[in-house]
Amino acid sequence: MMKKAALCSAVAALVLVASTAVAAAQTARVLVSATTPFTVRGSGFRAHEHVTVTVFATVRRTKAVVAGARGGFKAAFSAVKIGACEGYVVRAKGNRGSIAILKVMPECAPPGPSSGPDVLFPRDPIPKHR
Repeated sequence: MMKKAALCSAVAALVLVASTAVAAAQTARVLVSATTPFTVRGSGFRAHEHVTVTVFATVRRTKAVVAGARGGFKAAFSAVKIGACEGYVVRAKGNRGSIAILKVMPECAPPGPSSGPDVLFPRDPIPKHR
């Protein structure tokens, strides 16, 4: 009787560890697959989970989608326009606890004087005193 109880406990612990490992392997993720139109793809969400996708950029836009049987979704935002040096954040939050966040902050050169050969190498770098 004691051996049977110990065996059941061991099996239950193994099932718990295995289910935790599967849940960890299904980490929710989002990526931007296109910028025109701004398209967000998600994976690793729970099957048929209702997901609220929010884009924070020069504007804030939200869209509700439902993940498919494999936990993936696609959401297109036609009103979101991202410039070359503009950052943005995408958050996808499911109604069953899945969440994924993507932050994109591009490294861009600071605005400076107009470009051209005279800016970097002036023709007369040292003024002459007469």
